[in-house]
Amino acid sequence: MNKLRFYKVFIILILTNFSFLKSHAQMKVVENKDQKTIDLLLERKMNQNNQFSLYTNFSVQLKNGLKEETETLYKDFTAQYPEIDATIIYANPKFKLVVGNYKNKIEAEYLLKKIAGKYPDAFVVKLKK
Repeated sequence: MNKLRFYKVFIILILTNFSFLKSHAQMKVVENKDQKTIDLLLERKMNQNNQFSLYTNFSVQLKNGLKEETETLYKDFTAQYPEIDATIIYANPKFKLVVGNYKNKIEAEYLLKKIAGKYPDAFVVKLKK
């Protein structure tokens, strides 16, 4: 009886040992060859998020309407003024096109004056949380 118990314990220990060996084989770290690209994209994303703070700065609202109209106006604006930040915000039930990102209201009003001829319905906004 003792021999049988000894063999059972021995077999269990050997099987446990093999399972640990296999689990250690999965601990290897695989280096991604495109890690530089991933890091660059993450850095760009973080910079973009940090640049456009809707809730602390002044902007100019160009459109408050249907999704298709707002997207069309967004494409036209970004093609004409690629250096100016622009984003579309969903405010139930419509979409808003907001451009510019200025810490001072005066700068936002300067942008408004600059684009007033092309976008007569535009106005300065400070969005709230």
